[in-house]
Amino acid sequence: MTRKKADVSDAAAHRWYLAVGVLVVLVGTVLDLQVRLWLYMAVAVSVMGAVAVGVRRHRPTWTAPWWLMVSAVASSLLANAGWAMNLTPAGVPRFPSFGDLFYALMLVLLVLSNYWWVRPGQRRGGAVEAAIVTLGGGALSWTIVIEPLLFNGRFSGLRLASYLCYAAIDLVFIVLTMRVVVVSRVRTPAYRLMVAASGLLVMTNTVNFAGLLNGTDLDRLVALGWLGSYLLIGSAALHPSMAASTGTVTRNPAPTSRGRLLLYVTLILAIGALTVTSLATDVGGNSPRTIGLVLLGGAMSILLIVRMSQLAALLGRRSRSDGLTGLGNRARLQDDLDTVGRRDQVLLLVDLDGFRDLNDSFGDRIGDAVLVETARRLRAVLPDRATVVRISGDEFAVLADARDGSDGACVAQNILDGLHRPYRLPGIPARRIAASIGVVPLDANSPRRHALRDADLALRSARLAGGQQYAVYDAAVHAERLANTQLVADLHRALEDGEFTVHYQPIVALDTSEIVEAEALLRWTRADGTSISPGQFIPLAEQSGAIVAIGSWVLAQVCADLRALHREHGLSVTVNVSAQQLRDPKFAEHVLELLERNDVPGSALIVEITETVLVTSVVDAATVTEQLQILRDHQVRIAIDDFGTGYSSLAYLRQLPVDILKMDGSFTALQIEEGTERDLAFIRAIVELSHNLGLQTIAEAVETGAQADRLRELGCDLAQGYHFARPAPVAALHKVMSERRDPVAATKLSPADRR
Repeated sequence: MTRKKADVSDAAAHRWYLAVGVLVVLVGTVLDLQVRLWLYMAVAVSVMGAVAVGVRRHRPTWTAPWWLMVSAVASSLLANAGWAMNLTPAGVPRFPSFGDLFYALMLVLLVLSNYWWVRPGQRRGGAVEAAIVTLGGGALSWTIVIEPLLFNGRFSGLRLASYLCYAAIDLVFIVLTMRVVVVSRVRTPAYRLMVAASGLLVMTNTVNFAGLLNGTDLDRLVALGWLGSYLLIGSAALHPSMAASTGTVTRNPAPTSRGRLLLYVTLILAIGALTVTSLATDVGGNSPRTIGLVLLGGAMSILLIVRMSQLAALLGRRSRSDGLTGLGNRARLQDDLDTVGRRDQVLLLVDLDGFRDLNDSFGDRIGDAVLVETARRLRAVLPDRATVVRISGDEFAVLADARDGSDGACVAQNILDGLHRPYRLPGIPARRIAASIGVVPLDANSPRRHALRDADLALRSARLAGGQQYAVYDAAVHAERLANTQLVADLHRALEDGEFTVHYQPIVALDTSEIVEAEALLRWTRADGTSISPGQFIPLAEQSGAIVAIGSWVLAQVCADLRALHREHGLSVTVNVSAQQLRDPKFAEHVLELLERNDVPGSALIVEITETVLVTSVVDAATVTEQLQILRDHQVRIAIDDFGTGYSSLAYLRQLPVDILKMDGSFTALQIEEGTERDLAFIRAIVELSHNLGLQTIAEAVETGAQADRLRELGCDLAQGYHFARPAPVAALHKVMSERRDPVAATKLSPADRR
């Protein structure tokens, strides 16, 4: 609150200074010249004091232009003192005098102050636009001041030289002022007051020259202009915004504004009007005034053409640049990739891990700040000649030359190191943001039409490996992805062409060795007899979304097969469902409809879900729980498949309607026979947990009798695996169950059945 009051007080101070100063100046204009000169000095002293107070109070980071301004005003003070002490009896300052010397020094110091308005190293751009405006001002100055000074014979010698020097300094002043205006978007009140002071000073000097040349007494009007410019300078210094008005100047983002185009047109019309007026009084068109105007108009036309070409080039560059980060975009990258006369290079795709979560959590403002800082860091760790672009979202690309033994791995590691430092952003705690990078080496003579695709494949590999690392493109990985892409396309066709079948693997009660259940397993055999492994096509079906249609078909087939299996043999069947199926709010309704259509009780079906489904479906936990509960309310049992290898959580077992835990085969493959007591403890813990929760336990991948015996000793309820039977078509399961109804063999499996 105190700071806010101080800012209000400072703003009021600059207004009071300006108001009182204007009142004093207006009163002073009715006084005699000798008194006015001392009034000028009083105003000059007040300006020096205002600048000193402003610098001390507001503490600008770049003070050089302000102190140069104080020096200029001090020179003006000395100039007025010199003139006041060297008046003729008629009350006119003598020429030359020390007043004229200090006046010239004042103009030079004003020019230097304007020049130092921006720090060294940031005075780039705007030269052509400033020159165009200067030519316009020059045309006016040539017509009103310079040409009459040179050719009307009123002045000569040292006085003429000094006046020409003053006029030239005014032009330089215009150049520097306009250059700052066109390259800067600083528009603080203090900045505007200083620009107004500069413009008023140049106009006043021009009016002064016009009066001298025409013999008109314009001293009072000129005094108003000079003192007014002083007061504007003092007011600018007292305004709080003076601290942010000098030093670092942000470049203007709108070089093609309507205001500038209007200014160009106005200047052309003005020069044209001056030229026509001059020709009207110069029949032959050979007067210096006319020739000068024609030359200035021609020079301006040339500069306008140059500026238009610059703008066209700039717009072309901007069409290939990213508006947020200032980097290039995809079009820029593609241009560089297609450049003729290429060199050995390396292409890198950089993706920020977890950026979407950060953006969703903290908003677009923080997300944009992260992208801008990432762009800055990329530029900082890469060579100047490297092409750095933002492809989209949080994905960047780098095209660098492979020189000096710097390969893609080296460049990628430099990027990882540069990006891994904490991001310190306003409003949130410092945090690290990891990145994944795909690297593709590019030979000078190799085709590059697939460079971005290959880099994206490498990037995916880095992501799949866990992120915060880079991966170099591998042609074998690309070949595998192409094969997978074709396989995904074949999945949809296979469903339509009936290439899928359901096989069943018996599940045995360990205490009785009877077949009590069976697991439905999907098999794919192409028309040419080629079998595709489930481990190959099921993950692809889940990634592509094809698993929904395939899973729906499997459920329909299982329910159709269950009608006879349950009625004739009393078997229940377990079937896997995917996370995508469970997210469907009508999943349970669909399953119950299939059971009813085939006249199968709910108790005959067991729906299997994996542990990973429980975790990856957290966002849809309510839907998943609801669907499972509906099924359980209709006696459909729920089993967790591959228990113990995923993201186990007792909370899920407590909250979800679960009946069966299926131990992953990795627990029974070796640990049962060869494992230590520690290994067996894991199996024992799962079995005891299951029993304590009132659940059944099924062991998978049981391949030997010894494994089956040990599982029976540990209290496991059910088991399945090659020791009991391999998966087979439903007809084979019917045959086995029919044979088991024989009074001698019962339902126990013989060695021949296991084959």
